[in-house]
Amino acid sequence: MNAVVYVSKGGNTKKLADAVAKGAEVKAQSAASAVNLTQTDILFIGGSIYCGRMSGVLRKFLQNLDQKQAAKAVVFGTSASGKTIRAEVTSILESKGIPVVAESFHCKGSFLCVNSGRPNADDLAQAEEFAKRVCKGGV
Repeated sequence: MNAVVYVSKGGNTKKLADAVAKGAEVKAQSAASAVNLTQTDILFIGGSIYCGRMSGVLRKFLQNLDQKQAAKAVVFGTSASGKTIRAEVTSILESKGIPVVAESFHCKGSFLCVNSGRPNADDLAQAEEFAKRVCKGGV
């Protein structure tokens, strides 16, 4: 079984999470409501950078995650600046013995007037295909 957990403040990462979930054939869950996560083969984790760091809600979710809940993790997200949450997620999860797949998926996200319209339909299609490839063992 796989799971998609995300935090989205402006809606960009939620759009991406829904596309990843479609590719993984599961339903995306907000990190705030994913407290009873059962054992997963692949845990897709989505978020963005807020004031230079990932969301505190996502950090708390990851810190409370038990090694038995995820065999491995995959990171995805959006960003107006190009920065990602990958390093923070990897640091937290690998210290718990949960490996993070080297390949991740990130695309531009709109913020104010920057990257208007992103993620777009092409970004969402790529995210869905990325998740399908990960689930089939191609990553």
